[in-house]
Amino acid sequence: MPKKDNFDEARLAEAIKIALAQKKPNIAKIAREFDVSRTTLSDRVKKAITPTTPTESRRNALTSYQERALVAWIHQMCNWNLPPTRQDRQVGKNWAYSFMARIPAHINLAPVKQKTKELRRI
Repeated sequence: MPKKDNFDEARLAEAIKIALAQKKPNIAKIAREFDVSRTTLSDRVKKAITPTTPTESRRNALTSYQERALVAWIHQMCNWNLPPTRQDRQVGKNWAYSFMARIPAHINLAPVKQKTKELRRI
């Protein structure tokens, strides 16, 4: 977030448009004309020129297709009324909680209530 008190995103957008229209823009001059931060304008112009390529997060233990397979497996286990359990792996102890927070809300992976084998004995 810019540190100036009179920051205006519309002025910055207009300055970026002017800078991108020029072959070799004078960032400092454009920043003074529109009364925006020179460094913010420079960073935004660089970001607009360089194409961004989407990459998968390297912080996750699983890739996206592995996560989709895991969600499908959890759904299958829930259909069989079995709790999804994990085997020993080299992931953090709170990995399951962060995974649950990362999946979409419409999947609705609620805790599974186990049915006992011999309900009449209880």
